[in-house]
Amino acid sequence: MSDEWWREKIPEGEQVLWFGRPHNGFFPPHLGWSYRILIGSVLLAWFASPWFADTVRYFWKLISCTGVLAFVMWADRFVRSQRVYVVTPQNAWQVNKELKTKKLEINRFLNFRTVPSAVVFNRHPFFRFDHLPDPDAALAALTQARETHT
Repeated sequence: MSDEWWREKIPEGEQVLWFGRPHNGFFPPHLGWSYRILIGSVLLAWFASPWFADTVRYFWKLISCTGVLAFVMWADRFVRSQRVYVVTPQNAWQVNKELKTKKLEINRFLNFRTVPSAVVFNRHPFFRFDHLPDPDAALAALTQARETHT
């Protein structure tokens, strides 16, 4: 399977200024410490379970919490692995392999900024480029695209 699957979702004729993928490791770099704390807490609960889990009900609660944590971590990694961010002179794209692809029109009124490992678009809270290894490259491409509209 080609690693360029996302190109077919970009309309013909749009020039790609920049594209990037979110971090695909087990833990996103800026959230890794919180994931490690959660995993450590679950391990501690399992080690301490002989002393506080006197009934089967407590044991099933512990299994349920462990399963939910494992699912959330797997789902987060799966979604990140299926996403590519693309900047063209006309649009910013969140291209998803399995989920719905989103686009945001770039014009002179579009405001954006970087936060640690992400690009945030003001007035568009559900559209952002998350978990980027180099958000400055995305910011430069977005700035270049916005300047073509002024």
